[in-house]
Amino acid sequence: MTKPTEARRYGEELAESDTGTYQGTGFSRAVRRKFNWALAPALFRTLIQTLLAAFREIFDESAYDRFLLRTHASRSVASYRDFTRERDAALLKKPRCC
Repeated sequence: MTKPTEARRYGEELAESDTGTYQGTGFSRAVRRKFNWALAPALFRTLIQTLLAAFREIFDESAYDRFLLRTHASRSVASYRDFTRERDAALLKKPRCC
């Protein structure tokens, strides 16, 4: 007999069926044991680093860093102005579809 949803919600263990799966989850006992919670902070950190790298690409921060490396310049108003002029010139050269 399965326990009501309210009982499971407040921390009671899920009933184990005869097939070795936990009712309501579809996960076998082996799958539930394989996840190592000690690795969760590292996975979370990797996820955050990936999202930050994606945002840096979206907002041209990475492109500006590559521009600084290529031109051997330091961060300044003048170098950012040169970067935006170069980027805008490259965008104007691309043919527009429609």
